[in-house]
Amino acid sequence: MKTRKLGIYNQLFNKLCSKQELANLFDVSIKTIENTIKTCDDIVYSKKLGCYHFKNLLPNLISYQNFFNVFKDSVSNPIIKKDILSIGASLHNKFNETMIETNKLSELSKKIIKTEIAINHNCVIKVEYVGNSKPKEEKYIQPKQIFIQNGVYYVYLSYDKRNKEKIGENRQFAFNGIELIEPVEYLKDISFRTNEEVNAFGSFKNAKKIKLKLIDAAANYFKREGLFETNNFRFLSEISSKEIEIEMRYNYKTEVIKLLQQWMPQIQIIDNSEDAKILFEAIKNNYQIFIDSYSS
Repeated sequence: MKTRKLGIYNQLFNKLCSKQELANLFDVSIKTIENTIKTCDDIVYSKKLGCYHFKNLLPNLISYQNFFNVFKDSVSNPIIKKDILSIGASLHNKFNETMIETNKLSELSKKIIKTEIAINHNCVIKVEYVGNSKPKEEKYIQPKQIFIQNGVYYVYLSYDKRNKEKIGENRQFAFNGIELIEPVEYLKDISFRTNEEVNAFGSFKNAKKIKLKLIDAAANYFKREGLFETNNFRFLSEISSKEIEIEMRYNYKTEVIKLLQQWMPQIQIIDNSEDAKILFEAIKNNYQIFIDSYSS
């Protein structure tokens, strides 16, 4: 029974399951499935859906495999991440059989797990969100994708019809700004999950591009840390052992300005686009303000 119970947790993590579906999967009767789930106070049956799901989206137990799948992107170094993924694949069966008690996890991990299950179950959720310099807001969202950037976890989402405005608009919320997550409605015949290239500023569907030259320490850092395997950057050419050319994709000029100011003078803009000229003037203005404030 213990093995079957753990198997049910693993199945429900990834999808809503009917009684018959679980009975067929474990080759037992529906009555046996019902008796097994009676021992789980965090699993409920919905007559409307004809399926089992987790109460309040958070299971009491999560397998190491599912935890690993959700949080593997916490390994920011792409070189080490390949090793971690390889180890995880080799331990797949063992990971599935070993469970973690979610009440021992951090509040951040709990919020991310609940949102991952909401995505898997196509569940509209209500969140209380505090953005930068904004008061707390109550939002109804359809979560689509969880991603991490610079150590911060985000959810890529669209506003549900229950919102008063911006219905259907895509956004991204940082999990450290989410204070509440509650299930609202499970939707049938729809899939929330997407696999878009996104960052903290939005989707790269309509991203702009700019060519940059990196010199000395900047070039070495990008090569050493494997940053060309991320969404933002693409390697173009190596001029010498100390100089490389790259292409950066971005949604907002702020992203490029931040990078340029971080690595000056070991980074240069090498295209003549109108956006490049605007970026150059913005940085020039920022440094003039900085110099003027110091002089005064």
